[in-house]
Amino acid sequence: MSAPEALPPGMNDFGCHPTSAHPRPLVLINGAFLNAYANWAMYSPRLHAAGYCVFGLDYGGPAGGPFHQMGDMRASAAEIGRFIDRVRAATHTDQVDLVGYSEGGLAPLYYLNVLGGSPRVHTMISLDSPVRGLSGYGVLAELSALPGGPQALGSVLPAAADGAAGSAFVSEMSRNGFTRPSLRYVSITSRADLVVTPGEARLPEAPNVTNVITQDSCPQDQVFHGSVIYDDITLQLVLNALDPQHAVPPICHVVLPLVN
Repeated sequence: MSAPEALPPGMNDFGCHPTSAHPRPLVLINGAFLNAYANWAMYSPRLHAAGYCVFGLDYGGPAGGPFHQMGDMRASAAEIGRFIDRVRAATHTDQVDLVGYSEGGLAPLYYLNVLGGSPRVHTMISLDSPVRGLSGYGVLAELSALPGGPQALGSVLPAAADGAAGSAFVSEMSRNGFTRPSLRYVSITSRADLVVTPGEARLPEAPNVTNVITQDSCPQDQVFHGSVIYDDITLQLVLNALDPQHAVPPICHVVLPLVN
């Protein structure tokens, strides 16, 4: 990648002032291996055009490198928290809204649940995120069951070891429950996802939790894990989650599996 620190249009204008229509800044949290541009090239300009102050960061990886979100997720959660504080200070707001894709929907839960970040966040939206931990359709569980498996995986790819179902990270993050009553949560996932199952992405039922499956709104949209961040139907579901008082049905159309 020739410009690993490039940002998508609309992101990180620290002079942006939230409006009464959208009073909280919006922080977008990347998935594993992606930088902010690769992850949010579609979402950021459209969310900005919709009137949101949009922010994002690369975390959990070497500065200036093309790959991020691979490091220890406890450290990543703290890094996300520091960025949220920077955004809050710049925009003079008490709270932000979060949209996290894949790992980006799991790491912030540690910030909310363990690091005391819940008062600083109003709404948490996760996109195809293994909020209960990732099994990799059993592959990660088999690796973790091998002698020395978790240590070997953690030395190569710490985020994968932390994000595995049943890991110490997931257990610590969910010790007092996956969610907190002061926040709104929306989980959006696809039955056509070949990485994260709907069960892994589903948050426990609660009055402040909404679990959304894309195909319940648009059965012909077979969006998969790698294309959800380029899917206009999913983006409309995100917009609806951010502003439920002005929600509009997505315009449904055919989206083939494994095709962006």
